Amino acid sequence: MDGVEKLGLLSAMEIFSDLSETEIESLMDSTSMSTAKKGTVFYGSKDGPEVLFLLKSGRVELYRQLQDDKRLTVAVVEERSFFGEMSLVGQQMLGTMARALEDSVICAMSQHDVRALMLEHPTVAVRVIEALAARLQQSRDALEEMAFSDVTGRVAGLLLRLSDGITDVIEGYSHQDLAAMIGCLRESVTVTLDRFKESGAVAIGRKRIEITDRSQLESVVSQRAPSAS
Repeated sequence: MDGVEKLGLLSAMEIFSDLSETEIESLMDSTSMSTAKKGTVFYGSKDGPEVLFLLKSGRVELYRQLQDDKRLTVAVVEERSFFGEMSLVGQQMLGTMARALEDSVICAMSQHDVRALMLEHPTVAVRVIEALAARLQQSRDALEEMAFSDVTGRVAGLLLRLSDGITDVIEGYSHQDLAAMIGCLRESVTVTLDRFKESGAVAIGRKRIEITDRSQLESVVSQRAPSAS
């Protein structure tokens, strides 16, 4: 990975958007680039990350391991975002694991370097905290759905989390993948998606789902929230 690629990644990261090019160049010596194969587990439920991972390309799943080898996805990190950050600010999401959903290129910064950066540039710290708050809310929403929602509500919530809110297209996931993310049977996901398709909420292709009526999915989730009972 050459210096130009590394500079391009760091410059594109929203958390570094307030830094000058010179300041970003100074970060390059404290970062390392590597490729992680699909299925790579970056950290487990008990060994929280000691580094900040910056994702250049690929996707990473943040999830909690459930009983019977099932898991609950709390977030999917897309390229030009970051993960492995909770222990850096003393707010660990206990039980959360990180796994590459596809071959990914990552850049890693040590805990020491990240802390020094945040102290020197408070705007970076603010952006990290804002991102952490949003991700923590995602985790709470996912756990709440698991506790209070049926399969229909969990599928709707997962689709909303996986979409970017702009194109509303979700690609690269089989029905089995989606089922594993919310701890249910593949057949249940297929039946639910078929119902959403019939109602006009989604359009379905091969490993491709497009949300065509976002409000319908949001309504399904809200109806199954604890306050609705």
